[in-house]
Amino acid sequence: MWKGFMKDMLKFGRLFGRLAVLATFVLILACQAAIATDRTVISENMIFLQDDGRSYLLHRTMRTDWDAYNFHVDKKLKLDDFYYIYPNDFKWDGESSADTNILKFTQGTFVVMYPGRFEKEVTVDDKGVYIFNSWDGSQREDGLFGLWNSPGDFTRFVYTWVFPEHFEVLDYKSNRDGQWVPRNNTVSYFGENVNSLMFTIRYREKDSDGDGVGDRADRCPDSEKGSRVDAKGCPPDSDGDGVIDLRDKCPETPLGARVGEAGCRLDADGDGVFDFIDQCPETASGLKVGPLGCEVDSDRDGVVDSQDKCPESPRCAKVNEQGCELDSDGDGVVDSQDKCPETPAGAKVDDQGCQLDADGDGVVDGQDKCPETPAGAKVDEQGCQLDADGDGVVDGQDKCPETPAGAKVDEQGCQLDA
Repeated sequence: MWKGFMKDMLKFGRLFGRLAVLATFVLILACQAAIATDRTVISENMIFLQDDGRSYLLHRTMRTDWDAYNFHVDKKLKLDDFYYIYPNDFKWDGESSADTNILKFTQGTFVVMYPGRFEKEVTVDDKGVYIFNSWDGSQREDGLFGLWNSPGDFTRFVYTWVFPEHFEVLDYKSNRDGQWVPRNNTVSYFGENVNSLMFTIRYREKDSDGDGVGDRADRCPDSEKGSRVDAKGCPPDSDGDGVIDLRDKCPETPLGARVGEAGCRLDADGDGVFDFIDQCPETASGLKVGPLGCEVDSDRDGVVDSQDKCPESPRCAKVNEQGCELDSDGDGVVDSQDKCPETPAGAKVDDQGCQLDADGDGVVDGQDKCPETPAGAKVDEQGCQLDADGDGVVDGQDKCPETPAGAKVDEQGCQLDA
């Protein structure tokens, strides 16, 4: 039942913890009747701290055998700000005092619940530790001080803080003897016959991985102990590539670039050219590539080196699929050097791709019917020496070059005697 009540109070406090009207924690009890020194005074206070570490919901119960009470609260706290007041038989005085508003009870016990916020009472150091000090350093005319006082000692004083789950208590102390009892997310002080109480409580947001970022804000709750983290509790990633600096082999990757596990730009084909500029992203392993990730074509013939059987083709030369220059007539002399680009198939040719003329008579061997014509001899289209007088003796050997037609001649082309 108690745990259920505590849980309900926490939910209730979170719902109303940010109300605009805040109350400081100054409570003054004034007895309207003569007070005997043996009066019983029991004060039970529960502070339900809110998520911001400063706002709270206060549930206070006073039990005494007095006949009446004046319960003073901060002037900022209005009647409508109270969540709960018991008994319902009370009067609200918001005018008689310039400093406080007053709940006037006509019986010996009352219970109140209202929101507030610690302003001066709570400070936060540079390590994020919240420090609550209940006393502002002032002392009243009756010699009493602190936030809790009564015309006489408290017979029993109970003071409990209930912390949100994401907070942890570091330490606590009081200026009076009493018993401190921590339990789960609460810490309680129990004192008897005490007055002018002061409390100091230190707490902070839980930081399970000890990286200096509270669990609520920590997006990397399992950071390695001692590692540097950013405001989100994650190891820094200076270049924003998704790989933390500690593991980033390329810590200055341009924003937006795709990277691998080591934080370096991806190079899927391993050619040394990053994917985002690689125009040939599937280059085979080990091949030499240019700046755009494509295979090199050293002779610029349009056939990459790995497939080029003729890697030194002249620039602009026409080549076949293997990168070798074309030989259109198939004579073994490439077109760029072939002076006779239409040589018949099978014909023997010289270095310039032209058919051979062994006897130098101007008629290529493939058409020369007289392949051994003497040098300088005049020949016909078939490569044979001329016989102008038709006597059967070629001009180069004819001593009588004008023999009449039909005349019989000797070996020198001269007529025989009749």
